[in-house]
Amino acid sequence: MCIQVDRKTWTYKDLRGEERRGGDGEEKEGSERQLERSIRSPRSAESPCALHSILLQVRDLGLGYDSDETVLFKYCSGTCPRLASNHDLTLTNLLQSGVLQYTGHWHHQPCCRPTHHEDIAFLDNHHRWHKVEKLSAAACVCMG
Repeated sequence: MCIQVDRKTWTYKDLRGEERRGGDGEEKEGSERQLERSIRSPRSAESPCALHSILLQVRDLGLGYDSDETVLFKYCSGTCPRLASNHDLTLTNLLQSGVLQYTGHWHHQPCCRPTHHEDIAFLDNHHRWHKVEKLSAAACVCMG
């Protein structure tokens, strides 16, 4: 998922697929406030692709676990330079000349994505250990 934000508002889809929005002056609670700060911060919107982290309660991950534990969730965010490859130049020429019709499915902007993931383990409220594989990003790179 690429997150694009401006300085006044932010929008993202949570893990349940529900759209979240926010903006200046709105009151947020707990992890949603932390997520807003991390997404809206100038470094995540203007700095190069990098690994960022946020402390979240396990229940806020949206995976259905009943746990009050807090985990460090790491994610990739930042800008990626747009370098025109020969493929991009050819595709642009074919679209402009009408040889190909734009279908809305081509993406021309690289996206900051994880290249490796880490597992997260935690104790639920019934004193059982859980391990969620490949949940948190471990390294990031611009792809696309």
